[in-house]
Amino acid sequence: MLQERREDWQSLVILAHLVEAELDRQTRRDAGIPHSHFKVLALLAGADQHTMGLTRLSRALRFHKSRLSHALRSLEADGLLRREDTPEKGRAYQAVLTRRGLDLVERVLPLQDVFAWDTALAGLSATEVTQLRTIAERIIANLDDQPE
Repeated sequence: MLQERREDWQSLVILAHLVEAELDRQTRRDAGIPHSHFKVLALLAGADQHTMGLTRLSRALRFHKSRLSHALRSLEADGLLRREDTPEKGRAYQAVLTRRGLDLVERVLPLQDVFAWDTALAGLSATEVTQLRTIAERIIANLDDQPE
């Protein structure tokens, strides 16, 4: 029983690793940036006015402050986003996707969709994909409930 549970867990660990590694390889090829940086751009592309406060962005991506700061510096240097003061008073900042960043997301996301449906999820029924999403959301909630 214990060995089976370990194998179940190991399958999930390998799955997560392989998907992330392939997405990173493809994103570096298609966008010239790491997949972790592309996730920042994709999240901003879906945000209202392509803008998001840095705290919210960090939480949504589950990035530590230093990891987000590194990604933002690199993306800003490439002209894919800019950092601005928030309209509210204080020392808060927001990330704003540039036109160049949005163009990159709009070019690369369809390529990732092809990978998702033609490779990673190939052969799964609609019901299995829905079940996978439900399971993934439950695992995400479990991890989000962990203290920092």
